[in-house]
Amino acid sequence: ARHWEVINANSAEAYLRDYDFEKDAAKAVVASSWMAYYNVIVDLNSLLATIDERRDLFSNGNYELIKGEAKGLRAFLHFDALRLWGPVPLGADTSRVAIPYVKEVMRDLGKLQSVSYGRVLREIIADLDEAEELLAADPVKTASTPYDDFQIDRQYRFNYYAVKATKARYYQWINQPVLAANNAREVIEAVYGSGTTKIFTLATEHTVGGTKDVDPDLTMSVEHIFALHIPRFSPITEPFFYMGDCKQDITAIAQAYETGFHSNDIRCKVNRYWEELQSPKKQAVFKKFYDPSARVSATVMPLIRLAEMYFIVMECSTLEEANERLTEFRVARVMEISIENSLLTSSDVYSRLEREYRKDFYGEGQMFYFYKRHATPTLTWPTLVENIVYQVPKPEQQTNFELEQNK
Repeated sequence: ARHWEVINANSAEAYLRDYDFEKDAAKAVVASSWMAYYNVIVDLNSLLATIDERRDLFSNGNYELIKGEAKGLRAFLHFDALRLWGPVPLGADTSRVAIPYVKEVMRDLGKLQSVSYGRVLREIIADLDEAEELLAADPVKTASTPYDDFQIDRQYRFNYYAVKATKARYYQWINQPVLAANNAREVIEAVYGSGTTKIFTLATEHTVGGTKDVDPDLTMSVEHIFALHIPRFSPITEPFFYMGDCKQDITAIAQAYETGFHSNDIRCKVNRYWEELQSPKKQAVFKKFYDPSARVSATVMPLIRLAEMYFIVMECSTLEEANERLTEFRVARVMEISIENSLLTSSDVYSRLEREYRKDFYGEGQMFYFYKRHATPTLTWPTLVENIVYQVPKPEQQTNFELEQNK
């Protein structure tokens, strides 16, 4: 999405930002990412290949939980790969070859066979449907004491609501707005058991900013539907964002966060998410994943958050409901009341969501997919860009294998 100013023009980050996938450094990133996805998928397939015959090993509903997670994760990972290496979804030819959908254990990941875009979509939703059935009794739905340690902290596993949220994202991707909104609403309105306490709530100043009794939480963990716990996350990200190459111009950040208008927005408080450095250049460095005091944001990477479910409903429902959800979101983020009932057309919705995706998901990898889903012809922030490459080329090893297979 070109949201980073990269200092080193000869780095992989700079090449990827400029859509230059011919440089060796960029090719290496693409190839390693591809292998990472499919290595995990093959691990999931190894589990799925044996879990049924070892069902007697499990108790307390853990067979259903583990198998449901594996099915759901297989779909989630393939869908993520499709979003990156697949075509722009708007008007995509479902018969065209896209990516491999791997359902078996393979020893040679250099021999993956890509299948049609339409088949990948069918396989994804089939796995998600089965995962939803298996996770019907997921402990994430209750506030009761878990049977064992495996059932604790379900937001760090691919739980029932991660399935629903992925379905919402999937249906939005393939332009089925009714189904997208229905699944997103189920997550937004989810309550524990038969009570009224929400399972997921929008982050507020109290949860994000910290108080005497609450540590600052820059990744908004109260919104996490599915997240990764990474104990050494801050040391991994710091060389990129805090003291590394990826920064942004201070004026551009102020424009992105509309600081002159929404001055109390919890995402643009001074030195909360961005800190101004004077040397070697006057720039802003990103702090979402950096914190030496080991708060939540330093150890967790959110993969699906509640804010996205609000955005999906806003985009995929009526203008009336879009405005209602915007009000809920505006109040949580402490934005100006004047934007209420401002969504009068679909263009208004797009414009507002473009800004809110940018503010909320900076550093979380969602903005690019917003643009790709809309086939946005030009990007206007922080500078005008027209040569956008939305379909990342598959690794050379994969394309060479496919060419050989098709001779």
